Amino acid sequence: MKSFYNIHLLKILFISLIIALLSACTEVKKSEPAIYLIPEDYVGSLYIIFNAPNGEPPKYEGDSRIYKIPLSGVLVTQMDANEGWIENSQIQYFYVSDTGERSPISEDSSLKRDSTESGEEIRTMYGGGLGHTVPAYGCDFIYQNFTVGTDSEQTDSKYLFDIREAIKIENIDGKFFDSICPNRKRPSPAIYLIPESYTGTFYIIYNVPKGSPSKYENGVPIFEVPSSGVLITQAKGSDVWEENPPNWHFYYVNNKGDRTPIKKRWHDDIENTPEFLSSTQLTTFHASIEGIILSKNCSVHAQLFAVGQISDIFDSQFQFDLKEHIDTSFYEKVCANH
Repeated sequence: MKSFYNIHLLKILFISLIIALLSACTEVKKSEPAIYLIPEDYVGSLYIIFNAPNGEPPKYEGDSRIYKIPLSGVLVTQMDANEGWIENSQIQYFYVSDTGERSPISEDSSLKRDSTESGEEIRTMYGGGLGHTVPAYGCDFIYQNFTVGTDSEQTDSKYLFDIREAIKIENIDGKFFDSICPNRKRPSPAIYLIPESYTGTFYIIYNVPKGSPSKYENGVPIFEVPSSGVLITQAKGSDVWEENPPNWHFYYVNNKGDRTPIKKRWHDDIENTPEFLSSTQLTTFHASIEGIILSKNCSVHAQLFAVGQISDIFDSQFQFDLKEHIDTSFYEKVCANH
């Protein structure tokens, strides 16, 4: 099941922009000088998310921008991305103590190699490139990613996190996207009915003309998962980026139609909590809708889910690949119009 939860360790190279002068009147855009202030002894991933109306107000020290990174490692700022050409000498990195004392951090990786002779590794900065998120709720924003630490610390997964996790850190109160993407696409409500005691992965395949007709309850779409674990439906899915949409509801259903709510949700942090592999609470997981190629001329939009105790979700005996269910009848129903 680990393949479903791969954490992508983002290491973005710092690229110096080389801009060709196309005419005598062309003017190269220059960035503002910048100073990065990082909590003393912080190691691992750092993110700056730009153009957030409710982010930190712009701060300057002389002509230099000030980026004061919080203990979380994620700074959300009102400033723009400061794109353009800049000399390395105009970018400064510092560790900052509780008393405000600054200690320079270098980008020179050779210091790490030289430091091994003295037996002490030197922490340096790495990265600094700009990136765009994949559209989240229909919005896209710019961020900057660094890592800080020794060679071993910068490759140790316990210190690293990706942009999705960075956003989750800032979205504890649910207001992050309201600030940065006020017109974002919000998840549609949905009800998922799962056979009682079903454990493991299940799939929903959307937009199939020969699939089960769309069903609704008080205007909310209902997805009734069969015992096979594969629901083929005419309904459209609601592709969302967040892990746990609050308006998605999961239930176990017995033969009488009685529903038992499944309230607990899997999340990226769950492996780091004491409950991992020991919780007896039922948990659900879902991935985003993705295109899956079934044959040369046929692809589908499918979504992967899982249900069970936390240990079950990670147990290979309760997993299956969608392609394991492809037979002639499946292919004819799903791919007939392709």
